[in-house]
Amino acid sequence: MLLLIGLILLIIGITKLSKANTIKKEAYELEQKNDEKLNKLHDRERFILSKEETLSDLNKQITMLKNDINLLKKEKEDLNDEINQKYDETLKNVYSSLIVSNIEETSSSEIKNKLSLLKLKEKEYIIDDAVSVPLILNKREKNNLKKKMLIPFDSEVKGLLNKLTISNIDSTREKIIKIFDKINNLFKNDNAELRKGLLEFKLQELELHYSYLVKITEEKEQQKAIKEQMIEEEKVRREIDREKKRIDKEQRQFNSEISKLIAYMQKANADVEKELYANKIQELEEKLKELEVIRENVLQRELNTRAGYVYVISNIGSFGEDIYKIGMTRRLEPMDRIKELSSASVPFEFDVHAMIFSEDAPSLETKLHNHFRKQEVNKINQRKEFFKVSLDEIEKVVLENYNGTVTFTKLAKAEQYRRSLELSKD
Repeated sequence: MLLLIGLILLIIGITKLSKANTIKKEAYELEQKNDEKLNKLHDRERFILSKEETLSDLNKQITMLKNDINLLKKEKEDLNDEINQKYDETLKNVYSSLIVSNIEETSSSEIKNKLSLLKLKEKEYIIDDAVSVPLILNKREKNNLKKKMLIPFDSEVKGLLNKLTISNIDSTREKIIKIFDKINNLFKNDNAELRKGLLEFKLQELELHYSYLVKITEEKEQQKAIKEQMIEEEKVRREIDREKKRIDKEQRQFNSEISKLIAYMQKANADVEKELYANKIQELEEKLKELEVIRENVLQRELNTRAGYVYVISNIGSFGEDIYKIGMTRRLEPMDRIKELSSASVPFEFDVHAMIFSEDAPSLETKLHNHFRKQEVNKINQRKEFFKVSLDEIEKVVLENYNGTVTFTKLAKAEQYRRSLELSKD
């Protein structure tokens, strides 16, 4: 019995010992696993710490690079400012030599020469520094980028200049600026831009093209005016020749008549008949004196090429109220000139408000034109001689500059125009 109990106790002891060993083994294994995990955790912490140190170093490098970038940007801006200042001074010198300060004293050929010189200067500018491109690009890449920007800009501006007229310069200027801004916006992401100096060249080219158009128009008008003046002078010469021939013919006729009357009077016996011839002779001699006065006036007009008539006329039906033409003619019969102006080129006849004879008609005409220059209807072609002004003001200025007697007809008859209005109502 005791043996059995001992055996049982032995078995129980062995079992407990086995369990204890198992537990001890499991505890050891758990401890090993825990150590492994701790080691991994330590490794991870060291890894994280290493990465944090690397990140810190990278952040420091980023900060340094940002500072370097800011410094480079500042250097670039300073360099651009220096370049712009340099080219601004160059452009000022170019513009000062090319500007048309007084178009009245400049010929179209001179303006054309200035245009050619400007294009040469522009080419030099384009080669040197018309386009700002990134420095990191190689030469071929820079040239390709410049071409992509310059070719469309130059092409579009050239198209606008080809369509330029005297009336659209302001809109053309705005379009050129818009094209410049558009191309710069398109290449903004490429960090490239057309410099403002190039825009200034194009705007200066626009101004010279405009001046050339104005001058060409003016020179054509001058040629036309010279031709008209030559025609007018020829008409005056013929008119004077006709008047001189008429006077000579009438003088010969009167002298011949007087000679006949003297012969008749010498043969007459009756005193009444002699007195009749004598009165007739006296009458013809008075006419001869009148013809001589007329002849002297004609000869004086022939010698004095500045003598003539300054006229003030209107055409309500054609041009409206308070529009007056102030002109001059050397015709002996000034109304012939007014009739010519009332030709088929206007629908109604001109009305004459004043016809002023002057020994120096061009000077009086010029004074009136200069006084009313701001009221000129045609600001471009001053030879049109139409002014939007009241007749009272014209009369006032005439009296201030003319010592002779002059009469103004205030009311314009405009008979055909007024009659046409009446008929249109019917």
